[in-house]
Amino acid sequence: MSDPNAAPLILIVDDEPELEVLARYLELEGYSVLTASNGEEGLLALASCRKPCIVLLDLMMPVLDGYGFLRRLNDDATLCGLPVFVLTASFPKEQMAGTVGLLLKPLHMEVLLEAVAPYCPPPNEDENSS
Repeated sequence: MSDPNAAPLILIVDDEPELEVLARYLELEGYSVLTASNGEEGLLALASCRKPCIVLLDLMMPVLDGYGFLRRLNDDATLCGLPVFVLTASFPKEQMAGTVGLLLKPLHMEVLLEAVAPYCPPPNEDENSS
C-alpha cells in the first residue's frame, strides 16, 4: 500500500563520494532519496522499497556497473520502463536503451531538478497552488 502523501522517491545508484551531497540536496528539495553504491545494491533496493519515480544511474561502478544494472532492469517486467537518467563525466555517442536522458558530471543542481521534474512531481506543489 503506498501513501499518496509520501514524497516522490528517487533512487541514486552511484559510487562517487558526492552521492551523499546529491542525496541531501534532493532531500532538502522535499524528495525521498534512496542510495546504492553499485548496481547490485540498486537492484536490491528496488526489490525492497516502493517504486521510485526515477533512477539516477552512474555507469562505472564496482560489483555491477550501470550497464549491467540497466540490462537487469530491462529484463524485469515489473521494473522495465522505470525512467533512468545516466550520470556520467563522459559523453556517450547515443542515448542508451532503457534510459530517458543523460546528465553530465559535474552535476548542476538546477539542471538536475529540471530533469527530474517531469518524472517526479515537485514536492509541495499542491500546497503552493492553494
